[in-house]
Amino acid sequence: MNYKGAVFFDYDGTLTDVAAGIPVTTQATRRAMARLRANGYLAMLCSGRAVSYGSESGAEFDGMVTSNGTYVTVNGTEILNCPVEAGTMRRFTARLDAMGIAYGIDNPVRCLTPDMQAPDFLKWLETYSIPAKAFRQIEPGETPVGYKFSVLYHNDDEIRTLREEFGELVFACQRTSNCADVTVRGFDKSVGVKAVIEHFHLPVESTYAFGDGENDLSMFRAVGHGVAMGDHAAVLEPYAAFVTRRVCDEGIEYGLKHFGLI
Repeated sequence: MNYKGAVFFDYDGTLTDVAAGIPVTTQATRRAMARLRANGYLAMLCSGRAVSYGSESGAEFDGMVTSNGTYVTVNGTEILNCPVEAGTMRRFTARLDAMGIAYGIDNPVRCLTPDMQAPDFLKWLETYSIPAKAFRQIEPGETPVGYKFSVLYHNDDEIRTLREEFGELVFACQRTSNCADVTVRGFDKSVGVKAVIEHFHLPVESTYAFGDGENDLSMFRAVGHGVAMGDHAAVLEPYAAFVTRRVCDEGIEYGLKHFGLI
């Protein structure tokens, strides 16, 4: 199928806002997304979330850039698949276990965690409205196949220590919780975005990205037009072509209308 362009949407803080009591997309956002797709634009989720818990927003997408750009599917076709190297997986999970830090490991089929009953893990699931069924417990001796880590740290000292020890990894801390999205250096949302743009031979000027956090910066740089939500990280300011409204004020619909996409 030939598309006019593509629009990439971050999940937490962009499509939804759990802090404001909006754990799934609003009806206005869903209608706007449907109109966008009907108008010939590729609608892509572009999130740190995994496939197995990235489809809970309530909106319909043509595809997903998940786990911060390391796994991408469009219309059921896999177009990018870049898991964490097994040696890095073993060393990093062993260090987290030794430090007593809970974590989740992204996997497109079912995510993994060392302890399904860990208090920090359960709190994280509740905070971000993530279904427990998206995870299973890591088996003894198993080296998981994963694409990104969600590290549920306790303080900034732990993150500083991990950054010093694992230079091959990038730690992007959430603005509103002690959770760090951890990916292999060289991978971020822009990698997945560019894969989609190249796969469909889309002109960059016909691509857009909606986001609110620091980990959306690479996505903004990869598209023709970055759209910052009303409540957003300051680092996005120089790269935002437009600042739309907050999630609670129907920022997705407002931004799509601003650019004449719906």
